[in-house]
Amino acid sequence: MLRLMRLEVDGFGPFADRQVIDFPTSPGVVVIYGENMRGKTTLLNAIRYAFFGEVLGRGSFKRQLHSISNRELAADGKYGFGVTLTFSFGGEIYELHRSCEPVVVEPASDSDYRQEPLLKRGSAVLGPQERDRALARIFPKDISRFFLFDGELLQEYEELIISESVVGPQISSAIERILGVPILKAARRHLTELADEADKQAAAEASRHKATEGWGISLNHALQKGEEHQRELARLSEVQRTFSKLKGEIEAKLSADRKYASLLDQRDKAQSAINEAVKGQVETRAALKRVMVEAWRSVLREPVRVARDAAQAALQARVEALEQELRAAAVDRGHCSVCDQDISRDLRQRLAATLRPTSTTAEGMKGVPRLRELASFDDADRSGEVRHLVRRLQELAVEEKAKGDEVHDLDSALKDADPATVRSTQATYTEVIENLTIVKSGIAGETEKLATLETSIERLRDKIRIARTQDLTAIEARTRLVRGAATVFREAIDSYKADLRQRVEASATELFLAMSTERTDYARLSINSDYGLTILHKDGRPEEARSAGAEHVVALALMGALQRNAPLRGPIVMDSPFGRLDEGHTSNVVGALHKMAEQVVLLIYESEVGRGRARSLLGPRLIAEYELERISSRRTNIRKVQ
Repeated sequence: MLRLMRLEVDGFGPFADRQVIDFPTSPGVVVIYGENMRGKTTLLNAIRYAFFGEVLGRGSFKRQLHSISNRELAADGKYGFGVTLTFSFGGEIYELHRSCEPVVVEPASDSDYRQEPLLKRGSAVLGPQERDRALARIFPKDISRFFLFDGELLQEYEELIISESVVGPQISSAIERILGVPILKAARRHLTELADEADKQAAAEASRHKATEGWGISLNHALQKGEEHQRELARLSEVQRTFSKLKGEIEAKLSADRKYASLLDQRDKAQSAINEAVKGQVETRAALKRVMVEAWRSVLREPVRVARDAAQAALQARVEALEQELRAAAVDRGHCSVCDQDISRDLRQRLAATLRPTSTTAEGMKGVPRLRELASFDDADRSGEVRHLVRRLQELAVEEKAKGDEVHDLDSALKDADPATVRSTQATYTEVIENLTIVKSGIAGETEKLATLETSIERLRDKIRIARTQDLTAIEARTRLVRGAATVFREAIDSYKADLRQRVEASATELFLAMSTERTDYARLSINSDYGLTILHKDGRPEEARSAGAEHVVALALMGALQRNAPLRGPIVMDSPFGRLDEGHTSNVVGALHKMAEQVVLLIYESEVGRGRARSLLGPRLIAEYELERISSRRTNIRKVQ
């Protein structure tokens, strides 16, 4: 078991002067209190730096080591830092020292530094190769997430219950590593390779005999094709792992930048709305201009109507007067000029009786506008259309102003972000997804070809087996033995993994029920093939509407369950893990910390728990307390709480 004994930091982050934390040897919880910017995360990173020579920032991305030097010392021209970690493992005491020293007077990047790792076992200093092998055995980097984590890293474990997640399988692979599964897989792989070699020997032996020569040659060719497909499949699988890892890293980055990405998306939409409003104003002004060309007619609509009615009445009067004039002329002359016929005396008398006086004359018609011109006048009312366009123009102007104010506010919120980088990350993510799709298609194709080829190989094996030459019989027996062993190992691995999952499920359930505030409603946790955990209600149905706090508690329960069931055990160092938990869950988690691991280091700010509350909840299991004391904005000291 790995156990921390002493941590010393010098010039590391806000710890300008040499600071020391001694970890008691008895099982329990060490609590380190510190407000924001005082160095809690820095202490977590100090342990990570000692083991792996790297420091993680937001989104699990590596920070530049140049930025780790204490800023107050750097302002005085003093760069570099050092971390010394003393720990026990396998009954021996180790002292690990790693320093980062500048090689130029004024360093500007990581290339201006050199790192000097030193590992002592007892009083013996280990050489570089022995040191690296020892560290890889004591604390493998790819399982460090189960020992050193913060609230942000805990969120990754939610991916374990999402079937299409890429991060989920990556985490489940790391879980199997901490549980010792890869050792069994390596043995199975070795047995499979031995069986493949026996197949090649069988093909070579069959080629020497006339009765089986053709089958032997075909088998050898099929085996070679199979190796080609296996190599291509291995290559594609490695490419898939690379892209999957990159996808996970980008997802972590996007998750970390989710706030900025959301603001950037809002800004893009607001700017798009401004562009649309400006475009709409241009189009509306053009439409208004077209309408206004004819809109003046709406003003003349009533006067034209009156004039047209008057002209119509005058014309009608003129027609009636003309008719009277024609009749009077016919009466006077006894002849109709319209039909050019003479009329009788009797008809002249009847016509005379119809005559009536009229005042309309040709002279009176001179002031009447021509009815034809008035009738052709377009008097459609466009005032409503004009009002609509003017109102629309005003609305668009208001929209432009409102969205402009929104863009200004969003620009202020985004001033610390790099929108180009966020967009670039999103574009890269899309590209990675496309590449993953292509690679997965290639893997599916190679897998199908291998399955078809394996069928052909099995048929050739059967044909060669029938020949039963003495040498072939011996080789065949060896092949059956090795392949049978590989099958046993495969089944054993499946059985072992199933047993592991059940053990992890039971341990996680115990921890979850101890931490949850809904323990009377929840029955247990159910584990899936990727070690994702689902909450089961008392009625047996899964709890689908899981809150962020519930996800957090499930993740913590998983961490503790892995510690209980892993061959490699060590300390759990947690940085501010209560950000998504309410007061009840926080109390339950604090009270159950000692059940997660024999050594727990809790880095929190005091308002999260409070010293009195922590002491009450942990009781004798609280084995040490430290406080990060502010000296200045760039300097922190570590003080042991008595």
